[in-house]
Amino acid sequence: MSEDERNAKVYVGEILVFRGFAPVARFIEALRSRSYDYLGDNPTLIHDRRTEDEIARASAAFRRAVRSDSAIAAYFNAALAAVGVRLDDTYGDGVVVRVQTAGLSRNATLGPLAAHRDTWGTNIAAQTNWWAPLFPATPERTLALFPAYFDYAVANSSADWDFEELLRRLKAGRTAEKYPLLPTASDAPPRAEALPISLVPGDLMCFSSAHLHASVPNTTDRTRLSVESRTVNGTDVAAKRGAPDVDGSARYTTYQLFRHLDGVVTKF
Repeated sequence: MSEDERNAKVYVGEILVFRGFAPVARFIEALRSRSYDYLGDNPTLIHDRRTEDEIARASAAFRRAVRSDSAIAAYFNAALAAVGVRLDDTYGDGVVVRVQTAGLSRNATLGPLAAHRDTWGTNIAAQTNWWAPLFPATPERTLALFPAYFDYAVANSSADWDFEELLRRLKAGRTAEKYPLLPTASDAPPRAEALPISLVPGDLMCFSSAHLHASVPNTTDRTRLSVESRTVNGTDVAAKRGAPDVDGSARYTTYQLFRHLDGVVTKF
């Protein structure tokens, strides 16, 4: 699928899954291999072997290692290129792995994310989300979207959320102070209206960052591991193309989060 065709579908709310692409499978396998280094031989059962604090520390180390790994970044670029992304016109915010433990976690980094649109925080209409599981995702252990709310306003905290304040706290190392990492829905739709995504390793889902989505509370006996990233097409930003903004009130547009995928230009 070409860049233009894919983006046109994404901007009107279509949810795409790419399956059967060898470079995507290699990207996921590289991440799985790294997960063993930090989470043990069977990462989906780490909750049976370690305390929640130990899992949080191991997961944070895993995330940091992935973010700084140039080989992982190259695998990701190859996966995107295989499904039609034009690397020379695309910016990304890096590869992010998430670990959601089995059961209800008290730790914010290991528990489910509340319903939100990523565009509430970035204010970029041409932003696209990419998501994939490292191990099979089931309806009880996955990401869920609310497709009916794609162009339907939802009350949220974007007007009160301050990206610059979040950066100040992070740079100052004030991690103990509670400040939301992103705006969330203040009146979230009922879970019955959610579309849980069931994918297998090697699948890669693509959807607009304007889609309302959330983590499904993990009620299974397996820890969930997934990878996500966000990209922005430069030509579409310049042409002001993108998904509709029906309820966002972000104070800033956070282009500084994105870097050019092919390394020719560092950022917007």
